[in-house]
Amino acid sequence: MLFHDRTEAASQLIAALPQRIGPEWIVLGIPRGGVPIAAAVARHLGAPLDVVVVRKVGAPGNPEVALAAVTGPDPSQRVDNAALRRSLGLGGQQVEAIAREEVAEVARRSKTFADARPPLSLKGRHVLIVDDGAATGTTLAAAVRAVRDQGAIEIVAALPVALSHGLDPLRGLGIEVICPHPSEPLAAVGQAYTIFDQVPDATVTETLRGSLRP
Repeated sequence: MLFHDRTEAASQLIAALPQRIGPEWIVLGIPRGGVPIAAAVARHLGAPLDVVVVRKVGAPGNPEVALAAVTGPDPSQRVDNAALRRSLGLGGQQVEAIAREEVAEVARRSKTFADARPPLSLKGRHVLIVDDGAATGTTLAAAVRAVRDQGAIEIVAALPVALSHGLDPLRGLGIEVICPHPSEPLAAVGQAYTIFDQVPDATVTETLRGSLRP
C-alpha cells in the first residue's frame, strides 16, 4: 500500500505541486473519489473548488476496465481506449451504444452538483484537475478535453498514483501531469490504498457547498 487513505494521498500530492500553482487557479475534482483529494488541494492553495463530471464506460464483461469515458450529453463525444476497443473488435457505434447509460449518469450527477452550487466558469482560467488515481488514463483524458472545451487557458492534471500505463493517454495533450507514483505495478488503483471507500454524492455536494468561491 502507498497510502493509508485519500487524506494521506492528498498530502503527498500537495507536496509535489509546483510553487507556480496558487490561489488564482481553479481546482476541479473528478467525482466522486477525486473530490476529497481535490478539496484538500484547494484548501492548501486557497483556491476555489469545483468538479468535472466524467464517467467511465466499462468494457463488456469487465466493467472495471475503461473502454471509454464520457463527459457530456452526446455519447459520440467521448474518449475511447482505442487499444482495448480494437482488441474486443468493437466499432464506434457499438461503443456509443454501451456508453448511453453512463451519459445519463453524467447528466444526473451534473444536475445534482449544479443544484448544490452553480458551476464555475473556466474560460480564460488556469485549471488543476485532480483524481485519486488512474488505471488506464481514459477518464482523465476525457476530463482534460471537457475542460479545454470550456475555454481553460492552462490545464494541469494531478493525481497521487497511476498504474503502469495509466498516464499514456495524457501524453501529447499538451498538459503537465503531477503524479508522485506514476507507474505502479498494481492491478487496480484501490490497491494503492488501505482505505479506499466509496464517496457518496452527498459528500460531494457538502464539500462543494463548504468550499471557497472566487
